[in-house]
Amino acid sequence: MRANDRGGYTVPAPTLYPHQWNWDSAFCAIGWAHLDPRRAARELELLLRGQWDDGMIPHIVFNPEAEHYEPGPRAWQTEGAPGAPRTVRTSSITQPPVAATAARFVLERSGGDPGVEAALRRVATGLERWHAWFEATRDPRGEGLVCLVHPWESGMDNAPRWDAPLAAIDPGAIEYRRKDDTVIDSAQRPTRYDYDRYFFLVRERARLRFAPPSPATEPFLVQDAAVTAIACRAEEDLAWVAEALGVATRASLRRARLVEGLTKLWDEASGTYADRDLAHDHPLCTQHVAGLMPLFAGVGSPNVARLLACFESASFGGAPWPVPTVPPTDASFDRRRYWRGPVWINVNWMLVDGLSRAGAAEAAAALASRTIELVATSGFREYFDPLSGEGLGADDFAWTAALTIDLLARQSG
Repeated sequence: MRANDRGGYTVPAPTLYPHQWNWDSAFCAIGWAHLDPRRAARELELLLRGQWDDGMIPHIVFNPEAEHYEPGPRAWQTEGAPGAPRTVRTSSITQPPVAATAARFVLERSGGDPGVEAALRRVATGLERWHAWFEATRDPRGEGLVCLVHPWESGMDNAPRWDAPLAAIDPGAIEYRRKDDTVIDSAQRPTRYDYDRYFFLVRERARLRFAPPSPATEPFLVQDAAVTAIACRAEEDLAWVAEALGVATRASLRRARLVEGLTKLWDEASGTYADRDLAHDHPLCTQHVAGLMPLFAGVGSPNVARLLACFESASFGGAPWPVPTVPPTDASFDRRRYWRGPVWINVNWMLVDGLSRAGAAEAAAALASRTIELVATSGFREYFDPLSGEGLGADDFAWTAALTIDLLARQSG
């Protein structure tokens, strides 16, 4: 954590991710909360540097001294764009809104520190604007569901969930620089096919002048069950923080809409929640751990029992090292490739938290223990092979360290 500290914000991994990422910083703040609550609050404050005039908090705030990442600021075409921040360079898309949950963790562990409270009061005001932005711009049908315009907004970049909507995109002959597969074995990274479409969508956002999306304009527009669930949890936590600090918020009203919206994504056949492709108006019924994320939101009734059964089934509970992002029996499973099978510590952490909320204390404790054992065995890696436990992706990955700190703290009571 301290090695990845860049003077108030934490880079995910210096060799591969040298900037400030949105949900990475939120997860890191949860770890910092156990070490230094003021430093944790500062993490969230610095994330707000990138907030756009309309309230959007982008998925990357760029470090001008780090050039070894693509797409960089030039590719995003956001510098000088209407509404973009003036003092920092950012991307034009967002990420799952974990920051409010992190803010609650920090405040609960601050011991009434007035410096932390003052910082989080500013953070809560910014988060209120961001959550309102989701409601105003990312729910084009008014259904209480969060829509994404790029797979990167999900945080689960190359998940099989996106195969069908990406297959409908023809990016044409597209040129770009890519550096990730020169740092990490390309067999562990998204393919060239995926990246062609990722860069195409980056350029589409700029071509559309970063306008609010609609099914008529967006080549990729998906109602995301996992991000909706994370947003639902975020509204609960923002309401708690705002009440504690005297900040005005509509978080409880937005949460009620999101709870109702999630019911529309329940997939009876799989016993989980499924995304919906709005650009082509059909459900995306793929098997992925994202479908269990409503557990983290503390919603899902009357479907909690089905979610718990799915979690404990051979699909997700049968791997030697849980939880695989894709069931090993699924045709799309790839044990080493990014979000197509490997174990991610942030997913396990959200499931531990969600299982506890659902009353499955033994399952939560078992998953926490196995997750700690995985990190102890294979190190602070970005993700892990669910069959062998081998560490994959970047070394010295910050949220793996941060969330391990929290899991250890939970074990110790």
